[in-house]
Amino acid sequence: VLTRVWLVSKENKNKFQILAHTDSLTGIYNRYGFDELAEKMINKNPKAKFVAVLLDIDDFKDYNTNYGHQEGDNVIKFVANTLKENFKGEVGRNGGDEFVFGYEGDISKEELDRKVKKVYDILNKGYTRGDLLKNMSVPCSIGIVTAIGGSFDYAKLLKEADNAMYDAKINGKNTYVI
Repeated sequence: VLTRVWLVSKENKNKFQILAHTDSLTGIYNRYGFDELAEKMINKNPKAKFVAVLLDIDDFKDYNTNYGHQEGDNVIKFVANTLKENFKGEVGRNGGDEFVFGYEGDISKEELDRKVKKVYDILNKGYTRGDLLKNMSVPCSIGIVTAIGGSFDYAKLLKEADNAMYDAKINGKNTYVI
């Protein structure tokens, strides 16, 4: 009996750990889970380059207002799946309509530009809603910050990416802060 209780307890602990780190709607990391992953990536090789990218869906509330919350959820899932397919699972949902993804290691600015532009283009092309014959665009703003080596603070890096993302919203284009 005690062995069974122990096994069930261990199984439940694993489920709770997954729930604590995962966004229930999308299956990607939640903010807590991604922040923990980013810290591990940075600490693994503190002298490596680390890139933090924030993406925010522009005027997201319009999806919920005009098409209902289910359609808003579909937009969130579409963005999460697009990011997962292009950024190897190093993707998180900060909450609402904001996503974060990161790279640790050697990635050239050209490669990063190519990956981000691909995601940007896919989202702007949009997805086909079930009751529409045309694609619905998902415009977004993206802020990117790169830190190279040394001891940098992840929270400050994320704040800089957030500022870059809001610059993108104001300017209507991607903003890169290096």
